[in-house]
Amino acid sequence: MKRINCFIILLILSSSPIKGQFLEPGISLGLNSYSGDLNRGYSPFPGSFGYEIFNRFNMSSHQSYKISYKRGLIAGKDNINDALSKNRDMWFKSKFSEISAKIEYNFLDYFDEISRENFTPYLFFGVGSTFIKNTNERNTKLNNKNKMIISIPFGTGIKYLIKNTFSIELAFEIKKTFYDEIDIISGPSTTSSTLSNLSKNYQYGNLNDKDFYYFTGISISYIFYKIPCPRDSAPKNSIY
Repeated sequence: MKRINCFIILLILSSSPIKGQFLEPGISLGLNSYSGDLNRGYSPFPGSFGYEIFNRFNMSSHQSYKISYKRGLIAGKDNINDALSKNRDMWFKSKFSEISAKIEYNFLDYFDEISRENFTPYLFFGVGSTFIKNTNERNTKLNNKNKMIISIPFGTGIKYLIKNTFSIELAFEIKKTFYDEIDIISGPSTTSSTLSNLSKNYQYGNLNDKDFYYFTGISISYIFYKIPCPRDSAPKNSIY
């Protein structure tokens, strides 16, 4: 609850008037997926549900900033075709919440008043703070505490403008982490008490292979246009 309250305060403070800015709050729905010791590469299926609440600040036709709060589930299981994966037969579930700030670049003049395009592809990247909690290891329910990790979100998408007011977009987002236990699997322990058991259980992964997670979703947002004040737009020698 404290994290949500902090995010709401940040969202309100970041909504203060900025010259040339269009505010664009919205919501995204989609699927979270993961890659790491249990699964290699990206695939949205099978995925776990997630949602995002965001506010975008359109500073120009090409440049936007986005602050968001995302929440959802991450799940995965062994699907690598090798002897270690077959012996381990691991699956897990985790839940997470994430606060992030991103910079977006629109390739087309999305807000140009004269030759406005009603769509644009775009790229984005930023930084995020993710709070993750492992809830299930196979059929065992876990009572772990939240773990805070740093993530680097980046990706691509396409925006479509409806009646100059609503924006619908499809986006694919990659989250690079510096953490290896989203899937509860990491490198083998090298303590003397466990070295003798490594050849027996094989319940470990690659310590140097950090985990990724992904979000593939669709969003809708509403654009609040900033109307310039006539006084601010008047010449210096006007009566104002």
